[in-house]
Amino acid sequence: QIEVDVLNRTLPAPKDWAFHLDLWQNPYAVARYYNVPLWSRQHFDIMKPLMQQLANAGQKVITASVMHHPWAGQTEDPFDSMVFRMKKIDGSWVYDYTVFDRWVEFMMSLGIDRQINCYTLVPWALKFDYYDQATNRIRFVEAKPGEAAYEDYWFSFLKDFAGHLRQKGWFEKTTIAMDEREKSMMQKAFDLIFRADAGYKVSGAGDYYPEIEPKMYDLCLAYGHTLPDSVREERRRSGKLSTVYTCCIEAYPNTFTFSEPAEASWLMWHAVAGGYDGYLRWAYNSWTKDPLHDSRFRSWAAGDCYLVYPGSSSIRMERLVEGIQDAEKIRILRKEFAESGEAAKLKKLNQTVAGFMPEKLNGQNASQMVRNGRNLLNTF
Repeated sequence: QIEVDVLNRTLPAPKDWAFHLDLWQNPYAVARYYNVPLWSRQHFDIMKPLMQQLANAGQKVITASVMHHPWAGQTEDPFDSMVFRMKKIDGSWVYDYTVFDRWVEFMMSLGIDRQINCYTLVPWALKFDYYDQATNRIRFVEAKPGEAAYEDYWFSFLKDFAGHLRQKGWFEKTTIAMDEREKSMMQKAFDLIFRADAGYKVSGAGDYYPEIEPKMYDLCLAYGHTLPDSVREERRRSGKLSTVYTCCIEAYPNTFTFSEPAEASWLMWHAVAGGYDGYLRWAYNSWTKDPLHDSRFRSWAAGDCYLVYPGSSSIRMERLVEGIQDAEKIRILRKEFAESGEAAKLKKLNQTVAGFMPEKLNGQNASQMVRNGRNLLNTF
């Protein structure tokens, strides 16, 4: 016989969770794995349950690629551009946003509609493709931010793209996104973006650069890096986002197939403890060649490329969602205790949350820490 106590509390629907979850989606992996034409009706039908599962986790961001191979070949299925570019015989540019629009509209129909992150003006390889009408072939521009050829390629697009986004009603939700790029390149790219349209928002993942932080609407720091308290609070007051991410570098804690499942939950508690608005992971479904049997990809740790399997979830994904639910419970309880003047309960909760920092981990205690934290939440 089992006796169960059910607390008289209810979580909001996932779409209403405040936690800013950003797991990058890869539609190209889905087309390859299921052997269906890219952007066909079959493709979208197959992606629907996969991306609905992501929406049910509280996902806030649509991952969009606006150039060819923004991250070179770091996945089995490299991202291609969702925007077609043509340079006409007279030297002017023409853009077709059909694929971009279909992808964004599809994701929004599932409830993932808070933000669109467009990658990237500063890719790993500074090589940009376009269709050249004069020669009837695909050509590439190799140029760095600040160079004339770079400006010719991107400035016209950014102005045209801004107009298209406004027409669709998406401009305020869109960021021009970069990740793990060095400071000087980002500064030059930001300058170009804001000259094209001062209303653009930019986002980026990587290190903290005081010189460019104020320009960034969405800033995601690598695990173990911190923002000065004053900067974090100012960003929050300004309505900007500050999040944390893990990738292949952090052996522990992480969300690899060999990671203890509780580590995924621990990372969500850490996001709260560090004063972040949420968490980013670079790959939701960048499946390997045979993802059901081998989760390794080249030099990446096993499982680094995907959190869910074709046709199903995973233990680590479910534990990650449980951690997000914990974060929402903490947010709700903090608000309740503050408004009701229950200082002792608020202090006890905050003391427990504050322990979810890297220096408190010993390589084995993530599970016990999460268990202790949840036991406390269930006493309130």
